[in-house]
Amino acid sequence: MANFEPYTPEFENPYPASWRRISGFRFETHLYLARANDRLLASSDPDREAQYLVYGDYVCSYEVDGQRTRLTVPSGMLTDLASVPRIARGIVGRVGPHLEAAIVHDFLFLAWQDLPGHEPQRSDFRFANEVMAQAMIAAKAGFFRRNAILAAVSSIFAWWLFRKPNPGTRYVRVPAKSP
Repeated sequence: MANFEPYTPEFENPYPASWRRISGFRFETHLYLARANDRLLASSDPDREAQYLVYGDYVCSYEVDGQRTRLTVPSGMLTDLASVPRIARGIVGRVGPHLEAAIVHDFLFLAWQDLPGHEPQRSDFRFANEVMAQAMIAAKAGFFRRNAILAAVSSIFAWWLFRKPNPGTRYVRVPAKSP
């Protein structure tokens, strides 16, 4: 895996025990991404295009039932940007005003795997999707794009992907200097 050492970051459980409403989403830091020279395998799936990594902690906040909560996407998280199937990229690309929301969503789709004893819950899946919806509104993603993405990430196929463990590398240590 090039110069990148796999690791598992420590973080608090990002999923609330119960929730009714997510609102007031804010991007607290800039999103910095790095592109590796070679594809980084983030899973056992050879078609996964994980060639990018979050190059510094990425922080956002939102209100859960009126209480402000901060979420940090750990530095080194591997990503394929917005996970858009090739066939749909003419309609919604991997990059656009929805990208920042997609990175947060990717983290929420992975995080349960690194919480000891945590099993994927339907409420965690719905939470990840609602956070993404609020993040896309904050990023001013257009109505059509936003709803097309939400329909895809809320599908039964997406639920199947959410609860399927990813045994591959999910995070790498970010070098102090550019690789």
